Amino acid sequence: MLAIHPRQVPIINAAFTPSAAELAWAHRVVDAFAASPDRGALGIDGQMLDRPHLTRARRLLDLSRPTAFRS
Repeated sequence: MLAIHPRQVPIINAAFTPSAAELAWAHRVVDAFAASPDRGALGIDGQMLDRPHLTRARRLLDLSRPTAFRS
C-alpha cells in the first residue's frame, strides 16, 4: 500500500488490521488444531477446516501482534 500523506496511514492500517471476530475465529482454529495435532481436518462452527485454514489463522494472529517495523 502506498500513502501519499501521513494522515492516510491510520486509514490504511485500519483496512488491513484483522477485526475482533476474525481474531476470535483464528484463536478457535489454532486452539482446535493444537488440541488435535494429528487430525488433518476439523469441524469448527459448522465448517470443515483443514491445514490451509490453520495457516491463515496463524497469519491473522501474527498480523495482530504489534511490531516496530514490518517490511
